[in-house]
Amino acid sequence: MSIFTKHTDKTAPKGAAEVLAKVMERYGFIPNLAAYVAEAPQALDAVMALSSSFDKTAFAPKEQQLILLIVSVMNGCDYCRTAHTGMGRMAGLDDATVKAALRLERLPDDKLNALMDFTSSMVKEKGFVSDDKVLAFLNAGYTKGQVFELVMGIALKTLSNYCNHLAKAKPNPEFVAMAEGRGM
Repeated sequence: MSIFTKHTDKTAPKGAAEVLAKVMERYGFIPNLAAYVAEAPQALDAVMALSSSFDKTAFAPKEQQLILLIVSVMNGCDYCRTAHTGMGRMAGLDDATVKAALRLERLPDDKLNALMDFTSSMVKEKGFVSDDKVLAFLNAGYTKGQVFELVMGIALKTLSNYCNHLAKAKPNPEFVAMAEGRGM
């Protein structure tokens, strides 16, 4: 049980109801993460703004979801792991890739594997990765700009993962259905 309140648009503090409306528009439901983080409207707005910015990166949607999934797995966030398993599948990650990513094992696609390796190194090493690791990422076909866009994805997931840990948020049924391949 969480000591935090799972808000609705009716119970959310001033300023959060508007952000929850945007969340509802984006997802078609209010994810539990947003319901809890609504306690702090500025934090909820930051999560949504960072998420919106990450959507605009040079990474393909399936690459974005892979980054978010890898960080969630490494941070032990079951909520986000479930959500990004489902959203990753919807973005085009195949079952073999999702299963391997959940175990942090080698991916079947070399470029996606380089993305997973660099993401996990960045998280493990807190950004203090060697030039060799940066060059391996770049040599896989990614750009210098994507190095920093990846950092943004790590920041987004660290923010949401930690909020979920504190709130003890459980995955929404919609995310569970997506993760199980039952769609949304």
